[in-house]
Amino acid sequence: MVEPGAISSDLADRPLVLALDIGSSSVRAALHDRSGRTLKGSAVQVPYGWEVGAGGSVRLSHQILLDVVGEALDRVVGVAGPLAAEVVSGGISCFLHSIAGLDAAGRSITPVLSWADTTSAGEAAQLRERVAPSEVHATTGCPIHASYWPARILRLRREHDGIRRWAGFPELAVEALTGRLAVSRSMASGTGLLDRARGTWSEELLAELGVSAEELPAVVGDVEPIGRLAATASRRWPQLAHVSWFAAWGDGPCSNVGLGAAGHGSAALVVGTSGAMRSVVTDPAAAVPVGLFAFRLGAGAIVGGQLSEGGGLLEWTSRLLRRSRASLERAAADIAPDAHGLTTLPFIFGERGLGYHDNARGVLVGLSPGTNAPAIYRATLESIAYSCAAIDSRLSAALGEAPAIIAAGGALARSALLVQVIADSLGREITVARSLEASRRGAALLALHGSDMLADLAAVAPPPVRKVHSDPHRSAIYRAARERRQALYESILS
Repeated sequence: MVEPGAISSDLADRPLVLALDIGSSSVRAALHDRSGRTLKGSAVQVPYGWEVGAGGSVRLSHQILLDVVGEALDRVVGVAGPLAAEVVSGGISCFLHSIAGLDAAGRSITPVLSWADTTSAGEAAQLRERVAPSEVHATTGCPIHASYWPARILRLRREHDGIRRWAGFPELAVEALTGRLAVSRSMASGTGLLDRARGTWSEELLAELGVSAEELPAVVGDVEPIGRLAATASRRWPQLAHVSWFAAWGDGPCSNVGLGAAGHGSAALVVGTSGAMRSVVTDPAAAVPVGLFAFRLGAGAIVGGQLSEGGGLLEWTSRLLRRSRASLERAAADIAPDAHGLTTLPFIFGERGLGYHDNARGVLVGLSPGTNAPAIYRATLESIAYSCAAIDSRLSAALGEAPAIIAAGGALARSALLVQVIADSLGREITVARSLEASRRGAALLALHGSDMLADLAAVAPPPVRKVHSDPHRSAIYRAARERRQALYESILS
């Protein structure tokens, strides 16, 4: 796997760290130096896919996921060779919101639910009737929604007898490595069960759900090492037996750190399988506007908005239209902005930000005899940009200013058209990181920070970027298109 900006080992600034990025479609791993740079030849990637079923089910066996993580470690240790002996710590970035039910012995007896699984929508609706949703949002930073643990616990407990404990996949992965079932405060804050101000599980919500704190993983600090490889893992990877590991961090906070968007006045915009825009704030329990979320990160927090749509939606559209992404991109680029006559609500995988409608599904309006595949693809792509712009407006109001945007993600790397449409929809310049691996780089930097090898995360040079300027004429067109889409949204979902 060739990566832009990678350096040779003789130029690396010691010490070295190993970073894993457990994403929604692949697991990536690499060695990084003290400046967060990837060592040339050390990056590996193992793809996988979720099992998508009826009724919004998106699930996978935890063992399949563990096998993919294991294969990624096998490969990175293999390519690292003698450099593995120089690795001092291991950091893990992982997707948020996943959950599995465990038996009394800690064995998983349910599949792992992806963030995209919306089967708990009914339970979320019932829970909103039982508690004050605004109070839950203020306490946890998360709305009551099918993506978060409260509704999922109610659903899984109804589906499976014998559940006695709960964990997300990142905790199961860390347990497989170190023997310790622990969740970082950053990751715990993405469950919808953490009291942000106290930094512990919410006693009120646990009581409402009939869950005790002992049924959940132990919460540890974001920069608190949790141990080295346990016996089984150390036998498999003896080259890493000396490495100190941390509980996994959420991929969103890791992206902000990896992109250098952890300071005041900046925001990370990441569009991979899904999308999100986030800013770092100093208040760990900052007020959360409607439609946004807030997760803990160290002594502060991440505030932002998240989307179900992103590259996964474009892949789905490509399969539906039976055309390659490349051919659709080329043809769609020849269509003028919003010239297709279509308005779409892109909620194929449900809606997270800003309305958090659990059961929302996709809508396409304006079909005519002249509609073709590139027109549908372009309308879908533009709709992703409109969603990003809606989050930007809400986040800018919360911050009191429009943040400088640093963008990254696989979907942006694959689509220059999407990058430009986002810049035009936001109506201002954005910078795009040339490196794709923001979350993995962030995990490497957080591991260095937690190991006392890096005192100031902000002192690390950000990755190389390129500037993308917006065009006032196109921005005006997209502004009108966003208003048209908002009217359709309100007529159906408000």
